[in-house]
Amino acid sequence: MGAVRLTVLVSMLACHLACGEGSLIWTSSANAVNRTSTNALMDGGFRFQLGVFQSGFVPTAANTSLWAQNWVSARHVAYLDSSKSYSDNFVGFVTPPNFMAGRATYVWGFKGNAAVGEWILFRASSWTWPAFNTDPPPQLRWSASAATPILGQINSSGSPFLMKSAAVSNVAPPTTTWSQWVNSDLAGSAESGPDEDPDSDGVPNLLEFVFGTSPTVANAPVATPVSLVGGHLVITIPRRIDRPATVQVEVSSDMVTWNSGSSHTEVISDGLDSLVVRDLTPYNPASPQRFMRVRVSQ
Repeated sequence: MGAVRLTVLVSMLACHLACGEGSLIWTSSANAVNRTSTNALMDGGFRFQLGVFQSGFVPTAANTSLWAQNWVSARHVAYLDSSKSYSDNFVGFVTPPNFMAGRATYVWGFKGNAAVGEWILFRASSWTWPAFNTDPPPQLRWSASAATPILGQINSSGSPFLMKSAAVSNVAPPTTTWSQWVNSDLAGSAESGPDEDPDSDGVPNLLEFVFGTSPTVANAPVATPVSLVGGHLVITIPRRIDRPATVQVEVSSDMVTWNSGSSHTEVISDGLDSLVVRDLTPYNPASPQRFMRVRVSQ
């Protein structure tokens, strides 16, 4: 699997020297008690995103299945076990694409996958996306303790907890991009490339990203079961639908020549937590060798 190169072009607006840099600190209180729906303590598996929903969409506890497809994230940070909080300082001149000044801004905390997860979503009425290229620039601080929850619970006093997430199931969590995942799950690692393997478990980072496993803790190999259904090989690939990547199944009869695409394979199902693909060449007992493999790219 070849390494992936990403080129990001950022367009900056000119700003008068007196303008300076605006900043938006979004944070929760350090050393607070934060819990899940089962009253377990929140841990480092939680991620928090700062963002907006597409124009016209209003999130409620009744339409959680539509949140991810309408969500646009600006920042992504890990919950820290050491401080029992999340914290980030967004500094810049420019309002990113889809972040019109004045749009209602939210914090979405989440853990888990599409099958079973823990979510919390909240905002304060004053949290609207700022225009950074103003003079003087905004200097904002948004604390979870000042927010009102849309899903989950918040106690401004911090007692008996500050934040408490709610259980969700069979709904997609917000998208986590490769760069967001690297910054949170491989922070400080010298082996953060897609083909590198910092935990030496034989699974490169890009596959850990897609499978939803830890890149820094050795895991047992992820099962990708293959079965014979109706005379055709069928492979089931567990993967995170919230982790954008291209998952391609290739087939071969000799492990030398590999083929993929609609002439060789068929997608049986593309669900929230797995991809099921069938080999279009039927199994032949007279020539029983048939192979399937998975290739992942960004």
